[in-house]
Amino acid sequence: MALSAKLPLALTAAAALALGLAACGGDDDASTTVVERTTVTRTVTAPATAPQTTPAPPATATGTATTPAGPLTLRAAEQVLDGRGYATLSERDWRPDQTLKVLVGVRRGTSDGGQQQAFFFAGDRWIGTDASAPSGRITVLGQQDDAITLAYALYRPGDSIESPSGGERQVTFVWDGSRLTPRQPIPPAAPDAPLSRR
Repeated sequence: MALSAKLPLALTAAAALALGLAACGGDDDASTTVVERTTVTRTVTAPATAPQTTPAPPATATGTATTPAGPLTLRAAEQVLDGRGYATLSERDWRPDQTLKVLVGVRRGTSDGGQQQAFFFAGDRWIGTDASAPSGRITVLGQQDDAITLAYALYRPGDSIESPSGGERQVTFVWDGSRLTPRQPIPPAAPDAPLSRR
């Protein structure tokens, strides 16, 4: 059979195949079948009950921390001290009506009381301590809504913890709503310094 005779047969077979495919698709008027490709993009989100992370409190002179849930009472503040091995030196320093609050704590297990730190609270949370290392003796001298003045006893190298002979240095800590900042330098803690807070 010549090539010219085979061509109409091939075209007829192709046309029949196209009609058969159209009939399978259920569209009687279609002469061709078009296959569309659909891409489905699925976004996966966490369920509403997934645990949420809480942003850390702002940094202070000594780091960050949290306070037990609920309103900041004297009892809740004392739990913060207790959880870090400190007992409240004097509850009279607590001023619940102020934005910035303070409690001086003494480390448990010290017989001479020479391991003291000031614990600061703002609003309903603990924001840190006055310094990373404890001091020999701290006194709260003055308080305002957003500022607290501490007095550090100063020790000469030969002084005992009970008998500081270098006077005192006053440092005012100011809270600006996000950061606690000392206005004056905090005395050094090194016992061999000419005047230290130990």
